[in-house]
Amino acid sequence: MRRQGSPATALRFGLLYLLALLLVFALGHRNQLEKAHLAKMEKEMSELASQEEALLKERWQANQPHRVLSWARKEGFLPMSAGRWVR
Repeated sequence: MRRQGSPATALRFGLLYLLALLLVFALGHRNQLEKAHLAKMEKEMSELASQEEALLKERWQANQPHRVLSWARKEGFLPMSAGRWVR
């Protein structure tokens, strides 16, 4: 004959099972929060990359020689080549 376990043992194993379920739930919830945070950060990174690209394009356009020359003339500067001929 086999001896049956006591109710205290069954209760202990039941509590351990519930604790394991709670641990799995907590880890899953934390994982979901981290995944949402990562998605938000990746979205911000892509937005910042597009802003950086736009700023680099704007800088490149602003530094083109004809733009610099028109700005210099507007500010009253003379190009060096024209300055040699002025007396």
